[in-house]
Order: sequence, then structure tokens, then C-alpha cells
Amino acid sequence: MNDNITRGVHRILGARERGVELRDDLPLGPNGLGLDSIALVEVVLECEEAFGVTIAPEVLALPNVTVGQLVGQIRGE
Repeated sequence: MNDNITRGVHRILGARERGVELRDDLPLGPNGLGLDSIALVEVVLECEEAFGVTIAPEVLALPNVTVGQLVGQIRGE
């Protein structure tokens, strides 16, 4: 789905990783975008600020959290 939340998350992630196809199943960490724990926290904070939401800290502990899971957390799914 190409809604405002998805586009916003893609914009935030795209500012870090240019030229990567941001699919819903793409992991944010290893075997995906390769974000380390600090970069992942920064992305989550940027998303919280951009969308006025609080993302559950457990998201950061998920193994291989994906772009789609991050979008789902912002949507409250």
C-alpha cells in the first residue's frame, strides 16, 4: 500500500540508504538495510516525531524487524 505513512517511512529510510528498493519484507538490520542499533533507534525517533506516535520499544528487539513492521507499528497494527 502506498499511503502517506508508507511514503513517509520510505522518505526517512531513503535519506539513509539511497538506491535500495524499500519493500515491506526488507529487514532494517542485517541482511537488509544493515542499520545498526543506534541507526535503528534514530529511525524510530524520526518516525515518532514525523507521525506523532510512540513506537513500542519491543519493536527494536524484534529480530530482523522489517520496513512493513515499522509501518504497521506507526499505524497501530
